Amino acid sequence: MSKLSKNIIYNLFGQGLVLVIGFVAVKYIFHRLGGEVLGIIYFISTLNTVLAAVLEMGITSTTVREVSGHFESDKNYTKDLIQTFSFFYWSIYFLASLIIFFLAPFFVAKWIHLDTINPATAITIIRILGIAAITVLPSSLYASLIRGLQRMEFINLIEVVTLGLQQFGVFLILILGGGLFPVVYWFALIYIFRVIIYLFFSAHFFSFSALIPKFSFYVIKRNLKFVLQTSLISIFAAIHTQTDKLIISKLLPIGILGYYSFAYSSVSKGLLLSDAISGAAYPSFSALYKTGQKDDLISQYHKLQDLVCFGLLPIFAFIPFISLPLFSYLFNKEIAHLLLLPIAFLSLGFYMNGTVTIPYRFSLAAGKPEITAKMNFYALFIVLPATAILIHFFGLSGAGFSWVFYNIFGYFYAIPRMCKECLGIKVRDWYFHIFKIFILAILTFGLGWTSIALRGSYSLFSLMLAYLIALIFFLFFSYFLIGNEFRNTLLYYLKLFKIKFIKA
Repeated sequence: MSKLSKNIIYNLFGQGLVLVIGFVAVKYIFHRLGGEVLGIIYFISTLNTVLAAVLEMGITSTTVREVSGHFESDKNYTKDLIQTFSFFYWSIYFLASLIIFFLAPFFVAKWIHLDTINPATAITIIRILGIAAITVLPSSLYASLIRGLQRMEFINLIEVVTLGLQQFGVFLILILGGGLFPVVYWFALIYIFRVIIYLFFSAHFFSFSALIPKFSFYVIKRNLKFVLQTSLISIFAAIHTQTDKLIISKLLPIGILGYYSFAYSSVSKGLLLSDAISGAAYPSFSALYKTGQKDDLISQYHKLQDLVCFGLLPIFAFIPFISLPLFSYLFNKEIAHLLLLPIAFLSLGFYMNGTVTIPYRFSLAAGKPEITAKMNFYALFIVLPATAILIHFFGLSGAGFSWVFYNIFGYFYAIPRMCKECLGIKVRDWYFHIFKIFILAILTFGLGWTSIALRGSYSLFSLMLAYLIALIFFLFFSYFLIGNEFRNTLLYYLKLFKIKFIKA
């Protein structure tokens, strides 16, 4: 099995476990501590995501690209790069901590709406969790070093272990009768533990001396253009993915933000397949591009794009089918019905977003980050006003649809440029490929949901039966729509499976 295939499996398995573990504590936080506490936790998560993206400066994407391309050939440059980026990230961490500490009273007084929680308590929670959670900056740097070496098994081990400890600790604290602040301190402790673990794993591959912060003008000069462009991508992407939640936190009660943010986060986990594949593909694309292996590069692109497009759709089609029973269990039936239409829109938007992850990673490997950077910049003037209007008039459903609208804009701006300037394929071929999948989805999963809605029976058995029947038809017809590269790969692994297991 190739290194790329192994890394995809490691990412898929690790992120799948993270997804399952992530549901454990939410039910107990909601029922033991209330919706406002859940809302504050997700408000802090949103705030930290925006801060991390603004302060990330495109360093992680640059690190993966440079480490994968130069670790073996130029170890001195690689060491200088790691030390320089370490200097930036730890400096930025302390700056972000000060920002969170001093702005916490402003957010409590002027932004979020509290009913049951004391403002002083909310300020303390934001300060503790915010400062601890922003350690995601140095953690992401160390993770990008390991990604650059294509050792995804270590990243997934760290993520699963730390999230598992976090969720199990919250569960144990609440079961034993612990209150709000023990949960807050436990969250903070795990964030700190996570960055320490990443530090030691990175030192295993690069040595502790390579991780000591140090500034190099040569490294900055060599990577400045790429860093600036990927930095803009991170900043604008965070704005587009978090604006809906920031607007909700301003216009609606903080508890509503908690429900929507959890739904958003849960649906986004459907991207675990594309994230696993694209995360493994990026260093592989970069290495192939550096060595000029164009035929292998394009062949790999087509196989992975088919795997993502056809593999993601059953995942995101499943989410609306399971959302009513799942969110009724986690929260209650009223909240589950409130979230159903937003979740349907989010599922469509995240599927569309997943279909562009492989072209996006390819464009980064080809040194064309400006395509996505410009798309996100132009979207500030088109998508953001639309997001505010949609939320104002349609509430959570408008927030969910705003994500669909953003990805439609991406389809029409970024994809033509990526096809022409990076992939060298016809734009109409890319669109037609996606169009066929959407038509198949409507004729299978769409008809399955329609049959449920017409009968008005939303029992778990009815929902799962309709989904499974639709899935069987989707998988059958998908085989005739996939490209030759991916079909040949499937047949190869099927033949391998028969030789190893059936004949044995």
